[in-house]
Amino acid sequence: MDREIKIIHTADTHIGYRQYHSDVRRQDFLQAFSTVIDDAIKMQSDAVVHAGDLFDSRTPSLEDILDTMKLFSRLKEADIPLLAIVGNHESKQSTQWLDLFESMGLAIRLGTVPYMLENIAFYGIDSVPRSKIPLYDFSVFEEPLASSYNVLVMHQLMGPITVSEWDCASVIGSVPFHVDVMLLGDYHKYEKITVGDTWVTYCGSTERNSLAEEENRSYNIITISEKGIDISRRNILTREFLRIPVTIRDPGKVYEDILSAVKEHDVNSKVVFVEISGDANVSISHAEIEEMLLSRNVLVPGVRDLRKVNEDGLELSVSISFYDPDEAIKNEIKNMHLSTGGLLVDEIVRDLDLPKTKVSDEAENRLGALLQVMDFSKPITLTPLHEQISLISAGIENEPALSSSPEADVIKETERSVIDVPEVKVSEPEKEPDTAGSEKQDEKHDEKKQKAPAHAKPKQYNLGDYF
Repeated sequence: MDREIKIIHTADTHIGYRQYHSDVRRQDFLQAFSTVIDDAIKMQSDAVVHAGDLFDSRTPSLEDILDTMKLFSRLKEADIPLLAIVGNHESKQSTQWLDLFESMGLAIRLGTVPYMLENIAFYGIDSVPRSKIPLYDFSVFEEPLASSYNVLVMHQLMGPITVSEWDCASVIGSVPFHVDVMLLGDYHKYEKITVGDTWVTYCGSTERNSLAEEENRSYNIITISEKGIDISRRNILTREFLRIPVTIRDPGKVYEDILSAVKEHDVNSKVVFVEISGDANVSISHAEIEEMLLSRNVLVPGVRDLRKVNEDGLELSVSISFYDPDEAIKNEIKNMHLSTGGLLVDEIVRDLDLPKTKVSDEAENRLGALLQVMDFSKPITLTPLHEQISLISAGIENEPALSSSPEADVIKETERSVIDVPEVKVSEPEKEPDTAGSEKQDEKHDEKKQKAPAHAKPKQYNLGDYF
């Protein structure tokens, strides 16, 4: 190496995410990525590598696209190339948003042909659906003609760092060149390990996507020189998330205790969650607590009632009476011939905990994820829902549509959260009628058709058409 090369490694910027339905939080996500761009220009980095999930949605708004173009244009003016791959959140079936930016000269989409930055070769693998990982063809990669270091950029959950869809050692051993460093996205926590003599690192997300992401947000600085590869981490200053625990002891002083706990913290312009524990028999108004927080200039108020969780960490079940109208709907749904997509749509539309403003986004994200794992080379068979549930409960392994497919996970989830009904037994299949019996049945069927009123129309439950 003639000189020291500095590369910014970032990922999971999720631009456009209106977290908690807040426009201010959407701006926070944009500002966090803007901080990375500012730093890259200040330190005169040689390249910025984005390891996927630039956008939070497959259909970003025009405002999100324009804001992103402005940031990329600043890099171009500073003569800093942006090297990027496509993540699972923004992935589309054909042309990607990244292709648009590449056509404008604002970005370079990494792939199987090496992009050379002096004598460093960069390769990329876009987010691969779980069902397609075993079929991935590494033979399409081109070997670099001459390079000192090879960099592979991926957007995937990789073992041994996290619960894996893929394994680092397997990928490193499959590509037709030596991998010196893997720059990863998708896992929102910073990690750095070695697999053999290969450095493997996640830079973490640039903003908090949930209350569980307590660590400081960050990006990586990869320094490559004749001494080798050095990976350092730089934190990003982001809006603070605050948990305020409150234990209910005196039912008559619930709101006084909550207010007293809130006053002990600086909550101005923060995302604040009051976490309630203690006496489960005391009724609490979440709306009043949120109004209390808003009156103290909290940006996003929230309440987590931990009393609804038992000692095992599982949510307590809620009994439903027989005359509950929801029960009647569930009983009707279980007799329908719905596809997995239909079940998902039904679940999303009837989820009372899901704000109506999020129905469209939730349907898009979950149906999009389902489409990614579906094998379209096989015909879709629509099994009655009660048979699907019974087959899963019985653990039948020879049913290809349910036993080991990703779609089975969706049906299992629906069984738990939507169709919450007692065990349903699968009825015995009817015997094949003889020819004479068939003719008699046809005659009876014709009689019924003649007696049916002209205005009668059959019920149609074809939610599968939402695909």
